Amino acid sequence: MAGTFLPILAAIAVMLLVVAVWQLVAALTDAEKRKLKQRLSSEGGTQALSSVQRRITLQQEAEGLSAVLARVSFFAKLNRTLLQAYPDASLARFVGFAAAIGASLWVITFLLSQSLVVAFVAGAIGIYAPSIWLGQKRSRRQRLLADQLPEALDFLSRILKAGHSLSTGLQMMSEELPQPLASEFRRAYDEHSLGQSMEECLKYMAQRIESTDFAFFVTATLIQRQTGGDLSEVLGNISGMIRQRIRLQQHVKAKTAEGRFTGYILAAFPAVMFVLAYVMNPDYAGVLVKTQIGLTLLGVAFGLQMMGLYCIKKITTVSV
Repeated sequence: MAGTFLPILAAIAVMLLVVAVWQLVAALTDAEKRKLKQRLSSEGGTQALSSVQRRITLQQEAEGLSAVLARVSFFAKLNRTLLQAYPDASLARFVGFAAAIGASLWVITFLLSQSLVVAFVAGAIGIYAPSIWLGQKRSRRQRLLADQLPEALDFLSRILKAGHSLSTGLQMMSEELPQPLASEFRRAYDEHSLGQSMEECLKYMAQRIESTDFAFFVTATLIQRQTGGDLSEVLGNISGMIRQRIRLQQHVKAKTAEGRFTGYILAAFPAVMFVLAYVMNPDYAGVLVKTQIGLTLLGVAFGLQMMGLYCIKKITTVSV
């Protein structure tokens, strides 16, 4: 039983490790995101940016175990991702949930395989899997926010043209816009009502959303409040630019659809052929599932297939 589980679990663990290293390198080399954070910080330095991030974390997780975990850099980054996916979530609960899944998989796998190595790999996968699911949920929410932003900017532009102030515009947007964008503007308006300056509220909101398009809106608003000008016209121009970017992204997605579909076919083809061969000739194909060498080859092949799918996804994902 242990020989059956070990190659597959090892392949999954290697694939998750490659994904984690890839994401770490991408985060360290993302110069565009660092420039946006520097522009949104009051002094443009790393110290000011870290203080803004720490303040946001302490505001959202002010007490309990979550506040203690948020002091560690790894958990602080996990907390920001968690709050961007689920604004009302708790870091302590998420960590406990991931630990419970890892412990459950460890116990179940150990009882089935009677191998500590296999159980350890299964437990590690169980702990890391919620982070992948959380990242996907965060990405979907970020895309939804980006899709809602052009209409929100047009709505704010009309509010300003009607003679209302920016703070009143934030309040009306929090009441009229759909979720999740309305909740972000509601929080910014509540912070401003409690005495925080409008500039700081917008900066914190930009840090929470972490969107290039939203950063354009915040930067234009901050510049207009310092230099003057027609903010409604600027918001209209930014809204048009964002719509053009969304249209271009959809065009690129349509152009790369063939590459993604080809990748899915190439990934599914070996599995389908193996099933057909096993049905037509069980003795011939059964060598892969009845021998240790065959199980090892299946585990390696599965890991390579997953890595190939990940590489195809990265190649066909074009940033606009």
